[in-house]
Amino acid sequence: MNKKQHIVQTAIELFATQGYEKTSIATICEHAKVSKGAVFHHFKNKDELLREVFIRMAEIINEVGDNIEGINEGQPPKERLVNLLEHIFLSMSSAEQKLYYQFDFQVLSQSSMRIILKDLLDERYQLMMDSFQSILSDVPSANSVVDSHMLIAEIDGIALNYLFAEDDYPLDEIKERFINKYLLLLGL
Repeated sequence: MNKKQHIVQTAIELFATQGYEKTSIATICEHAKVSKGAVFHHFKNKDELLREVFIRMAEIINEVGDNIEGINEGQPPKERLVNLLEHIFLSMSSAEQKLYYQFDFQVLSQSSMRIILKDLLDERYQLMMDSFQSILSDVPSANSVVDSHMLIAEIDGIALNYLFAEDDYPLDEIKERFINKYLLLLGL
């Protein structure tokens, strides 16, 4: 991991656990064991670092999406939907990904962060919509737009509950019921 990547990873961890507003560049430098000069060599300011953190998280999420596209190629809609949901829940259960969900919660909870990242948030939401709509458009009983919004909203809610739950949160059981509920709803 190069110095820039290390700074970004440190910022992800601190923004996720302490919040963007409460995390200073000095704190990032201290935790990353780098100088302020190193941070400002790579980033003009804290807002630019925040955008880079969000872009890095989006890349990780896109990697999951890219992996699923290869698996889903040529599959019927039911299998494509199940595969996508399985991968989303698998990423949610990863310790590293949990940190990203924490950061995401911080972003969505703080209006100052939402303003800085509005274009990136809109782009990410549209990618999620496109992923679901590309599957649901092949399901006759689906309303691809409405059902895509519902899926995203429910997944966000599950992720939020999982994020703040104790270790005994039944994520696997919730995943199974969630998938079965949507298969039933869509007649698949």
